Amino acid sequence: MTAPQLLGVGFHDRPSPRRPIWAARALARADRVDVAGFEASIGMAQFDRLLSGSGRWVGAFDFPLGMARELVAARAWPQRWDRLVSEIELLGRAELTVQLRDFCALRPRAKRLVLRATERLAGAEPAMGRRGTRHALRFQAGAPRLLAARVTIPGIRNGAGPGIALEGNPALVAATITRGVWRSGVRSGRGDVRELERERLVDALERGHPALGVRLRIASADRAAVIADDGGARLAALLCLAQAAWSERQPRWGLPARVDPLEGWIVGADLPLVPAAP
Repeated sequence: MTAPQLLGVGFHDRPSPRRPIWAARALARADRVDVAGFEASIGMAQFDRLLSGSGRWVGAFDFPLGMARELVAARAWPQRWDRLVSEIELLGRAELTVQLRDFCALRPRAKRLVLRATERLAGAEPAMGRRGTRHALRFQAGAPRLLAARVTIPGIRNGAGPGIALEGNPALVAATITRGVWRSGVRSGRGDVRELERERLVDALERGHPALGVRLRIASADRAAVIADDGGARLAALLCLAQAAWSERQPRWGLPARVDPLEGWIVGADLPLVPAAP
């Protein structure tokens, strides 16, 4: 049987021509991962076709694939993942935002946000988002499409489709190499400094990621496009691709023996991080 295609997906919950969903495609070789190129989805219909038309694949996606069990219980949402996904999709963006903000408002400030077990280990932002909404809206947009594509999500569900979906986290992979800012956004610093950080990250992936043990080979034109993309979506896809490549080689996809099927797990949640600057 031929090896599955590898995917790394830099996700947007409302993709557009200006801010598409970027997917990096690759094939694993004995000593490296050959990046075949990048594909942009400017709408969810294109993203759906990516999921259903890629044959056998293993992919890491830059959005949470689960929600904190404490949050689910407090909101009286369904305790089964597929039903939870359907319930949250039906709420719509506005109602989900209201429910999450109400949840936060009723809690003491120090306990306003709840973390999944994998987020506590990785030091990642909660799936509900720092302000209670951002990452949850990404879950609301992305998880129903994985469910419709009948993918398998290790630790959460077995699907009948040919895809294996894993939760990636590009910020986590980047923090194993540098704590510098590499994508535009709030308090993101100078553009030329961000570009140098993106180049540093691509260089590290090409040499061989020290913690993941994955070495990417990328065409010069794709490399230049990743480094020039100040929004960082192409680089997010590339970092997720490295997570997918590592996971594909691990027993149980690199997940612990027990994973909460509502919360899921971030690939490489226990990777050693570069110390933050004092």
